[in-house]
Amino acid sequence: MVADISRYAGREQAYIKHYFLENYLEKLIHKTAGRFDHIAYVDGFSGPWQNSDENFEDTSFGIALRALRTAKASWKTLGRDVRMSAYLVEKSASAHAKLAAIAARFPDISIVTYNGDFVATSPRLLADIPADAFAFLFIDPKGWRMRTQSISGLLRRPNSEVVFNFMFDFINRAASMADPEEGLNELMPYGSWKAGLGAIDRRAPTASAQRKAVLVAAFSETLRRIGDYDYVAETPVMRPLVDRTLYSLIYATRKAAGIEVFRDCQIKTLQEQASVRGMAKVAQTQSRSGQGEMFASAGDMASDGIEEYLASEREAAKQALLASVPVQPEAVIYGEVWPQILSKHAVRKVDLNALAGSLRKSGGIVFPDWVPKKRVPDDEYRMSRPA
Repeated sequence: MVADISRYAGREQAYIKHYFLENYLEKLIHKTAGRFDHIAYVDGFSGPWQNSDENFEDTSFGIALRALRTAKASWKTLGRDVRMSAYLVEKSASAHAKLAAIAARFPDISIVTYNGDFVATSPRLLADIPADAFAFLFIDPKGWRMRTQSISGLLRRPNSEVVFNFMFDFINRAASMADPEEGLNELMPYGSWKAGLGAIDRRAPTASAQRKAVLVAAFSETLRRIGDYDYVAETPVMRPLVDRTLYSLIYATRKAAGIEVFRDCQIKTLQEQASVRGMAKVAQTQSRSGQGEMFASAGDMASDGIEEYLASEREAAKQALLASVPVQPEAVIYGEVWPQILSKHAVRKVDLNALAGSLRKSGGIVFPDWVPKKRVPDDEYRMSRPA
């Protein structure tokens, strides 16, 4: 891992975002480069802003360029010369001047920079990205106001997927005011966010969680419908010292393999986030108390409850799996079911496979195609529940 927590003092949330991005891009680019001859990375709000060194190692585009370079070199040893390109957009003229100079550091990558507004530049981006390329779109705006329909051409582009930084904390506050309603409707034209929030009892202890679920679901539905994506999922990025979501990374893809890799990287990121937040809380408490030996480990202060959450998600995935399987003699194909479950629950495919195998042993699900000595189901296996 290049993402180094020591470079992110006071901005641990950016570290978690970059930790996820680095993990995901390394896997995505290497895998898709085996099928596509051209991989394109698109960064709609590139910066740089708060980079800690001149190598831009703690920026989204710096992380992406290294992932492109690594995958290119790896496939070249196998006889494949995959073209790698980056399309970087930045509105600030001073930031763009720094961005434009990055091309000299990556002569093996085709880098195109744009000094302009991302929404206004999106038609040009769509025209510039070769039609035969696989494109990964990273949309990380500084604010939340954006007319999502205005980038529909880019979102609908074939052979593409997207990660959108949904600025939840700011959007949640805006949703409580009357003035920005039009702006929120432009951001989330689908999903009925206003009606969903209106149905929540503000006195309920789960009101905050319900508000988050409504707003994230509305934007996820917007992204799904505008971009025609099959699978949309979210991972939260928390405030370092407060148990509250700062923003949500919303991921959308049309490929089952994509949602599989997303969940692998998400769970790894959630575990890293719990560790980082635990250490930040320990440091804060030690600073206030002046007693460095008060806590044995960061785990003493981590209150994310990550393992409990993941256990609850595995149980929810198990119940979803059972609910998706018809009663004999009807049947459903496992490969049609697991991507839908992963799109709704934070569970890895390897864990869902194990759950399916356990349900087979207990008799909860029948797999007529199961062959001897198999431990987990193949995608083409039929599934039924006993009559």
